[in-house]
Amino acid sequence: MNVLFVKHGDKYNANHVTYLIEKLKLYIDANFYCITDKPNVLCNIIPCGPNLKVWWNKLWLFQLDLPGQNLYFDLDTRINNNPLPYLKWDGLTLVDCPWKKDTPINHNYDVRINSQVMTWTGQEQKHIWEHFATNPDYFMRKYKGIDRFMIHEGFDYNTFDHDLIHSKKYGEYNDQPVTTYEELDGTNFT
Repeated sequence: MNVLFVKHGDKYNANHVTYLIEKLKLYIDANFYCITDKPNVLCNIIPCGPNLKVWWNKLWLFQLDLPGQNLYFDLDTRINNNPLPYLKWDGLTLVDCPWKKDTPINHNYDVRINSQVMTWTGQEQKHIWEHFATNPDYFMRKYKGIDRFMIHEGFDYNTFDHDLIHSKKYGEYNDQPVTTYEELDGTNFT
């Protein structure tokens, strides 16, 4: 299994990567990789691809030639328990956001999924990168982020069970194995 992170720019620091690696090592025997523009993290480093804006670097994950199962986490994620029993490997799997079910969608390009946690196998999602690479400037202007790009460009995906992930930002807090945060300060890891 490959566990992947993207650290681009200065919003997050190496402590965010280290925290996730140490927590995940309790449950997962994996190869850890970080796509980064600053090689100061303690895992396998993959240099950022083309000059993309911040979160768009996540799409670079899909062109990597890493065999086997791939598991991705945003750096503002907390691991609370073992996520392995909840993971799916049948195609691209993303986070369904039940905490947004009552939130009005005010824009044509708003969505109720996110790519905070993703799973896929090998290079089976390479077509996502190849499609984006046909006109990256256009897609980065058209969509606010990769979640909207993947939904509105019509890529197939599955979602994790709601028992895997909850959102601290939206007040969904219980015993799910993973918590998503809007911001972390990088110093208060418990």
